[in-house]
Amino acid sequence: MDFFLGTHAPGWLKDTRAWLFVSDRRLRSRRQLPRALGNWSLDSGGFTELQQYGSWDHGPSPHEYADRVRRYRDEIGGLLWASPQDWMCEPIVISGGTAGGGVTFAGTGLSVAEHQRRTVANYLLLRDIAPDLPFIPVLQGYRLEEYLTCIDRYGDAGVDLAGEPIVGIGSVCRRQATTEAAEIIAAVRDRVPGIRLHGFGIKTSGLASYGSMLASADSMAWSYSARKRPPLPGHTHITCANCRVWAFRWREKVLASLARHATRTPPAAHRKGAAVSRKLDAPPALAPVPAPAQGGARVSRKLDTQPAAEAPLRLALAAFRDDAARLERDATIRWAHHTAGLSIRAIAARLGLSPARVGQITAQPDQPLIETLRALRARWGVDADPATAAAADHIIATLIDTAPGTAAA
Repeated sequence: MDFFLGTHAPGWLKDTRAWLFVSDRRLRSRRQLPRALGNWSLDSGGFTELQQYGSWDHGPSPHEYADRVRRYRDEIGGLLWASPQDWMCEPIVISGGTAGGGVTFAGTGLSVAEHQRRTVANYLLLRDIAPDLPFIPVLQGYRLEEYLTCIDRYGDAGVDLAGEPIVGIGSVCRRQATTEAAEIIAAVRDRVPGIRLHGFGIKTSGLASYGSMLASADSMAWSYSARKRPPLPGHTHITCANCRVWAFRWREKVLASLARHATRTPPAAHRKGAAVSRKLDAPPALAPVPAPAQGGARVSRKLDTQPAAEAPLRLALAAFRDDAARLERDATIRWAHHTAGLSIRAIAARLGLSPARVGQITAQPDQPLIETLRALRARWGVDADPATAAAADHIIATLIDTAPGTAAA
């Protein structure tokens, strides 16, 4: 699953290759835009628009929004896709009132069916007036059958959701019951085989529960958890709710957790009432996620006085690390040759390999990454000890995050 780190600060775009999720509301008033170092996607700011005003009447018109998205694409670069001006369907968005935390909703006073109609109509209009821009369709609803109705609305409009690069699924992130959200996502996937879903604003509990069913997701849960806790030691701000250090340490934990859920065991069908871990909501540690043991680094403190018992664990982790590094190297070689256009001789010279060996690697087909990593975990038994299992999670997360051509399927 591809993960977008949500941020209030568009300036981060120029400083990191990590995929970011940025709102139009944070970009629209900027005279000078940052030039993105990596990829990112755009949130239309619809939830805030409806929360404050109960309509899109105070927001940009579709033509104005399309013009801004075109500017972001051209001046910032790296834009993967943009959300339409969709209409969320949570009861409080429709009926209004005060939510937890004292946030007041104006209320739209409309029905779920009307929200869906306007969501589909806006996507069709944006696609017609700006066919060169990467707007994505978004499914809206609240109950399971309403999401299936929304699928039919797109079908009636001639939109093949299975053929779209990505389809957003809205109004699931604030649910208390992750089981209900998981059932909705599973039903959508069953109705449209091959659909690639993006989950908006997914909580950490949701990522653990149903992240394996999503092609991508974004989250700003790091900011909410930081707001409730003291700042990191040495930080002078009141909270770390806008702190890049906190955000990226939290992101490391998310990626390691996703790697664990994807590769330790085959993703099982969601079971109602299954326990969900909330460990990601804890403050990020000052040190990064434990890295693979090297040299004299400890693998497990309980084995410090038992070198004979520790040795197999160290060897298993070393073997796993070497195989993962080879997997990353080979995937990067194929990417450099097939995508970046480097010649076999140029790659061989850079890596100190023979051209014949590089030619063999480039001729190999890319293997499904998750299945390959799962097999490596089983082969070397790295999950026999919590410390080596955590180190393997970190290795996998780093590989998926940094190596070109190795995004998790």
